[in-house]
Amino acid sequence: MVGKMLVASTNPHLPSAAGRWMGAEHVHGRRGTLRKKPSFSPRWRAALPMIVTFCLVWLGYLSIVTIVIATDPYDIYRWGARLKLTRNDVPRDVVVRWVDVVSKQSGINTFLVGGSTTAMYSPDDISAALGGSVVAYNLSYGGPRPMDRDIVLDQLAINAQAKRIIITFDWMYILDSEKMRQGFPEYLYDEQISDDIRMVDLKSLRRTWKVLLGETSYEAQDDERYAKFTERQYRSFQMPAQMAELQGLIEEYRSVVDAPSGRTCASFNAVNEQLVPRIRKFVEKGAQVDVIMPILSYANYYFRMSDISATLLDEVLLSRRCFVKSIDTLPNVRVFAWDDDPRIAGDLGNFRDPGHVYNPGLLRRTLTSLSTGENRLTAADVDAYERRIRTEVKNYRLRNSYLERTARK
Repeated sequence: MVGKMLVASTNPHLPSAAGRWMGAEHVHGRRGTLRKKPSFSPRWRAALPMIVTFCLVWLGYLSIVTIVIATDPYDIYRWGARLKLTRNDVPRDVVVRWVDVVSKQSGINTFLVGGSTTAMYSPDDISAALGGSVVAYNLSYGGPRPMDRDIVLDQLAINAQAKRIIITFDWMYILDSEKMRQGFPEYLYDEQISDDIRMVDLKSLRRTWKVLLGETSYEAQDDERYAKFTERQYRSFQMPAQMAELQGLIEEYRSVVDAPSGRTCASFNAVNEQLVPRIRKFVEKGAQVDVIMPILSYANYYFRMSDISATLLDEVLLSRRCFVKSIDTLPNVRVFAWDDDPRIAGDLGNFRDPGHVYNPGLLRRTLTSLSTGENRLTAADVDAYERRIRTEVKNYRLRNSYLERTARK
């Protein structure tokens, strides 16, 4: 048998055969022993800067989260910043982050919870219309949906000691009860502390910075800008070309505008499972509840068929009828509606778009009626109210008193 001779090197600076086979480097120790030279694989050496950067960024983020939650700029926790509200502020869309703060204000005895159809009212407007010792706040914001509206009402039911709650019964109550407004910060109002990490964004950082600098008031400061926006919207809507386009839609959809939806009262979960139980809770706490049916123009039922529902008219009117009958026996609950009057809902001169009233006198009147009792809607007359609107919408001929007046000048 012929074998290969294993030759051991006598050079102490060369690796042994076993060492070469194992792929390890060796160095000669002080006492003639061999020891391994430590090394990192090329992959680890390349990844190390990235790992260090990630750790630093993560630590920085956790530090920011800790500062924001410790400061609590939205007064969520018991240690939250005790911030004051500017008396006549109308925060509108930014109020979605303020609900907890606002609902805990002990001096406020009246809340208006609505959408863009009531976003123009200042606390002074509400107090002037209702009179007495009313101290009001407007929690209206654009584009509410059933789920976030329910969250707002729940916060008021938990925190507020209000004597009166005013709620708008918006068209959105025909939607599924799980629908939520895009961007609504529901994580601010749940019981999961881990969710509150999501509040750390640019808005909360700015608010935290102001709190740390000693600013103790929330300020909206957009009243003038909002007034200019609604005026521009009104002027751009009050144009013959806009009216001609609407007239074309009306003629196109007239034959189907009153099509049945096939829905029943039981199908409006947002009404049955959210709104009515919340109203019951307010009544149990001794509050007066007033519900406003927003004034939609008759043209709106044609205008929004394509993006909301092909059976919008039937669904809106049916949801209103079902709601009115479901709360009719509750004490201290009233419903108000004005849109069965063609002089109001049939005149586009009152509107800045088909779904939003602009006429200042009409806006004041809708608020004042909560004090005078004008235009109450009850279970006894809701069927007749529904029939009047259906008839007016089906037979609608576009009218615009503003353009009529300007044409005569």
